[in-house]
Amino acid sequence: MPSIRSHNHTLQAENGVRLVPLDDSHLPLLYRWNTDMEVLYWVEAEDLTEPYTREQVRGIYEHVSANAFCFLIEQDGVPVGDCWLQKMNLPEILAAYPRRTDLRRIDYCIGEKSYWGKGIGTAMLKALLEFAFLEQKCDVIYIMVEDYNQRSRKLAERAGFRLESRIPAAESQKASYSLRYVQTRYEYLQKNALKSFF
Repeated sequence: MPSIRSHNHTLQAENGVRLVPLDDSHLPLLYRWNTDMEVLYWVEAEDLTEPYTREQVRGIYEHVSANAFCFLIEQDGVPVGDCWLQKMNLPEILAAYPRRTDLRRIDYCIGEKSYWGKGIGTAMLKALLEFAFLEQKCDVIYIMVEDYNQRSRKLAERAGFRLESRIPAAESQKASYSLRYVQTRYEYLQKNALKSFF
């Protein structure tokens, strides 16, 4: 039985970036990226002192993929990272909205360090938002970022997310706050309608 629940959606993004369904054949890449402490420094809010084990990585993706569309990020056919559009799993956020609201969160990682800073995240997020808001009809999407991660903060802001709240990160040595960025479908449609008009 597969660990990662896959799907049938492939998203073509800009600049040679493509999002393909994540499946168990990609586990060796996920193991490699999740044992690189430099990658994990930027991806994980916790102050990890050692990399994830193979069992932990398999468990993370098995758990997340049960309630998410998980994708492998490719740049010109080269696997460079992963991302997912997941059903919201934070009780305090769920409690702040009417019950029928379709709340999701986006998480991502560029695991190949030689591809950092090349605009892949921007292309990935644009394609994932189009999929989320136009195809999946999501109502609200969140991105959670730690305050020290300037690159991810700028990525969220460029994509139209607004800072909703700053949560003190009392147990973290590297972060002072966890930042919650949010975007609604109305905001997305309004922003993109204006772009197409001009």
